[in-house]
Amino acid sequence: MRQSVRYATTLCGALSTVAVLPAMAFAATEGEASSGLPQLDVTTYPSQLFWLAVTFVVLYVLMSRVALPKIADVLEERQERIESDLGKAEQLKTEAEAVRADYEKAVAEARASAHALSKDASDDVAAKAAEAETEAAKKSAEQMKRAEARIANAKRSALEGVRTVAKDVSTDAVRKLIGVDVASDDADAAVGAAMEGRS
Repeated sequence: MRQSVRYATTLCGALSTVAVLPAMAFAATEGEASSGLPQLDVTTYPSQLFWLAVTFVVLYVLMSRVALPKIADVLEERQERIESDLGKAEQLKTEAEAVRADYEKAVAEARASAHALSKDASDDVAAKAAEAETEAAKKSAEQMKRAEARIANAKRSALEGVRTVAKDVSTDAVRKLIGVDVASDDADAAVGAAMEGRS
């Protein structure tokens, strides 16, 4: 297209030069007798009008046959390219929206999965804690029973020791106070009766 425009411009310049040449030649033949502007000389009007018509026809033919069709082709090609680019942009937009929808779906699924995993882990921890608490309560109950058994044994042993000591002390006290030896069975029965009365 640029080459055609250059060609048309060069041709117009050449035709303009050719159109001016007869007027210049006519002015040169008259010499300096006529004063004023040569383009206002009425005698050069027919040649100027002739070359104007020739130049107009040539330019019209060049523009209508060469330059304008090429310009129309370029404009049409540009319009097609724009429409193609708009179509591609619309397609890319649709693909981007599809990708975004897939991404949002994947994020929602990941959140749901993470929530489920968190709930499972929480339930697992709660179950293990409950199991550990039950086991600890069981061990504590067993230890309590053993401790109660030890306390009962210690109490029984202490009471037996107290009974023995009380029997010996009462026997010695009776002997020292009234000078009578009390039988061991009688002293044991008296101490047992006194302890039962206090308990």
